[in-house]
Amino acid sequence: MKLKIIFLVSLLAFLGCSETTENTLELCNECVIIDNNLYNKTATTGYNISNAVLNGDLLTVNIVASGCDGNSWSATLVDANLILESNPTQRNIKINFVNKEACLAVWSKDFTFNISHLKESNTTILLNLYGWDSQIQY
Repeated sequence: MKLKIIFLVSLLAFLGCSETTENTLELCNECVIIDNNLYNKTATTGYNISNAVLNGDLLTVNIVASGCDGNSWSATLVDANLILESNPTQRNIKINFVNKEACLAVWSKDFTFNISHLKESNTTILLNLYGWDSQIQY
């Protein structure tokens, strides 16, 4: 009798399990993610870009937002994974900005991204940073 109960419980436990393979991306601070779905889901509200400077392979973006001190902010650069066929080629990028601070003061902070893997060859590309009014030549 015990053997039947153990078998029945094991069978129900086995049938109750399901394997799901959900593709989730973990955001990281000051990294670059190439993913069209994440690009389309990335909200661009709650901050402003006050400056964007390219120095070699490093793109530094200054973000202005409300907060307590900006120390807990994080930003991920998200590429749309689409190369626009033009001359020179173009890529669309957004900042996925996370701000959990609930203060009314206004702060600014620089975020630096190594964008070297956005360039597939030695040719010039133009980066279209959402929220920045001019293209960035890379």
